[in-house]
Amino acid sequence: MKKIIILIVVIFASCNTYKRDKFSYYQNEKKTWVNSYKYEVFYGCINEGLENDSLRIVLKNKDLFNANLDLDFEIINQARLLGKKIIQELPKANIKIDKGEEHLLNKNFISYSCLNYYASRELDSIAEKAYKDYLLSK
Repeated sequence: MKKIIILIVVIFASCNTYKRDKFSYYQNEKKTWVNSYKYEVFYGCINEGLENDSLRIVLKNKDLFNANLDLDFEIINQARLLGKKIIQELPKANIKIDKGEEHLLNKNFISYSCLNYYASRELDSIAEKAYKDYLLSK
């Protein structure tokens, strides 16, 4: 009986929901740095996926990109290459194409995949490590 209780406790502890922070326009220095890094990954992903699409042109003309000025070009390039890799490894979409929908053959889940990666624990860990490396290099 004791083993069953321990097993149940372990299962509940390992199944805790991954908690995200509540959205805020204002963040502390660490959060701003980490989110700016993650944004650069996201931008690299979208940039690779859309290539010369007009959305990129609009972003270049209207967007300030990230809120942290401490990210140097080396860190930005590293982050964008990580995002680019997501698209390069994106498998072909596995969707049913009906007659008359052949135009869908050249499409894929670009923004969906980029956004999913942005919100992933994997990228959170990479960005946190990059932030620690940045602090050590100061």
